[in-house]
Amino acid sequence: MTDLIQIGLGPWGIDWATNIFPQFTDAKVTGWVDASPGARAAFVAETGADPATMYATVEEALEATGAVAVIAPVAIGAHAAVARQVLEAGAHLLLEKPFALDTATARELAGLAAERGLVFGIDQNYRIFPAAPVVRDLLERQAVGTIRRVSLEWHRIHQGVRDSNALVELAIHHFDLMRHLFGREAVAITCVPVTPVQSAQDRTPGASLIVELDGGLTIDYVLSSQGVDAQTPWPGVWRISGDEGLIRWGAAPDDHRAVSISNGDGNTTAIEVPELPLFERAGVLRAFIDAVEGTGAPTSPAADNAHSVAMLEAALTSARTGQRTRVEQW
Repeated sequence: MTDLIQIGLGPWGIDWATNIFPQFTDAKVTGWVDASPGARAAFVAETGADPATMYATVEEALEATGAVAVIAPVAIGAHAAVARQVLEAGAHLLLEKPFALDTATARELAGLAAERGLVFGIDQNYRIFPAAPVVRDLLERQAVGTIRRVSLEWHRIHQGVRDSNALVELAIHHFDLMRHLFGREAVAITCVPVTPVQSAQDRTPGASLIVELDGGLTIDYVLSSQGVDAQTPWPGVWRISGDEGLIRWGAAPDDHRAVSISNGDGNTTAIEVPELPLFERAGVLRAFIDAVEGTGAPTSPAADNAHSVAMLEAALTSARTGQRTRVEQW
């Protein structure tokens, strides 16, 4: 049995507690942490958690419970500070995305975890949609030949995206998925936001982007939470055109399991998408627990995910300057 601590007891923390952790029989949250007494009280009222397991600080919770791993569904602005606090306390960490807003901080935190021999995973849960490994396998096998053109469209009327910076809240998912699917790193990004963006804190409901990956591959990416259109699935609707065919992943309205290949004659074959043992966040948590126990690895280790953060930083810079921006590489 792996004992865990959760930091962050707001609405997202409640969702983790009520929908994700009950799927596990070999892991248990033994301490719940939030600096706000009101949040702790509301969490107890909503979940029925034992008030004796509530703590104001992670250090207090780790000492009282003896747990070695932390889950942190906290607000984006607190990610870097919480990561530093947990890692310096010597605990393994699974943190929400984006775990930093700039590449320097991301690399620093990933380095801190490596120095201390700690597992540091990021909740990039779009990698754990059932069709993601299917599409990745098709691309690795060159099922449609050399890839020439890629487009990605995401549209949902989602208040959380519309009332935030959509690049920070959502595009980080798609940046990470691009790297995961194609096995390539980003070279440059050109980003035109729907409304002006001067910082990561500025709201914008969407953007149009050109993402350049190494090897000369370009992705046309549209992110929208306004206007009337059919709702796409969370990973979006992908069209991946190669010399020998076209891969489609995702269909509106909201079908994340739809994968097909069309050949040059227009004949289309549906591709089977098997179920995953655990879906989305639950799959991320399973991999994290296995990594803590020494039997696996996180689905998105922080050291690797820093490259996705670099894409976000480039997109924010491009949105601010109006210029094509190179993605930091190392």
